[in-house]
Amino acid sequence: MRRSVLVLVLILIMCSGTNLFSQELSQQVLVPVAGVSATATVNYSQTIGETAIEIISSSDYTFTQGFQQPRMTFLPGIIPPGNGVDVYPNPATDIVTIKLFGEGPRDFRIDVLNIAGTIVYTENVSFSDKYYLEKAIPVSQLNMGIYFVKVFSKDGVISRAFKIEKM
Repeated sequence: MRRSVLVLVLILIMCSGTNLFSQELSQQVLVPVAGVSATATVNYSQTIGETAIEIISSSDYTFTQGFQQPRMTFLPGIIPPGNGVDVYPNPATDIVTIKLFGEGPRDFRIDVLNIAGTIVYTENVSFSDKYYLEKAIPVSQLNMGIYFVKVFSKDGVISRAFKIEKM
């Protein structure tokens, strides 16, 4: 009896410096299904197959559930002044992100053209007020080479062309 108590005490002492009796949560989760969707005012991402943890708050509507909180990012609280457009990364492999921001209502057309001038992707985007958008365009299905991303507003205020390399 005494010996078994002594063995038990020794085991507890040896394990007291480890995390044997605690749980550690990783900030990284491998999930079977995930998706991301974004509009001018709402970013929505989802995963299926992860444990639920909730954060609900008011004032600018923060709602989240799951293990995505440590990497949560918000759109900037202050939209950059003026009107602008940027395209990155360059070179690209899977996606090209187009960042649009401005101070008033505006309609855009986004075209991706190959080196021969053929449009391989096109999209229209409209804003009714101040806007800030980071739009991811998939390019993984495109062949390697040089492409042009043209972003122009239908009112003619913004007209930009970017040369990108698809790796």
